[in-house]
Amino acid sequence: MSKPLVDRIPFAKIVAVLAVAFGLGVGLCGLDFFLGSHGIGKNTQEFGVGPIDALSLIVMVFSAIGLAIATIFWVVMAAVASFSRKNSEPQRLLDEKQDEDSKD
Repeated sequence: MSKPLVDRIPFAKIVAVLAVAFGLGVGLCGLDFFLGSHGIGKNTQEFGVGPIDALSLIVMVFSAIGLAIATIFWVVMAAVASFSRKNSEPQRLLDEKQDEDSKD
């Protein structure tokens, strides 16, 4: 029998990549603010979205939405998988043989 869906999808990797992308978007936004405050790339009379603003905004929005969806999906799939497990016995960290050896 194949693994459950929650075990086949690498949720942790997806969340990590989306979190890094969100951080890059915030960094690009900060870079644009820093450059704009020093008069690089924009005039003081200019107001609006520049090329770095647009890129950082797009990256932040899509990664934030993806991060929220992936996290919610991860939690739901983990909850469904925990209810559908057939073996309700708790997992043991040590084998019984190791337990007996440590008693001696």
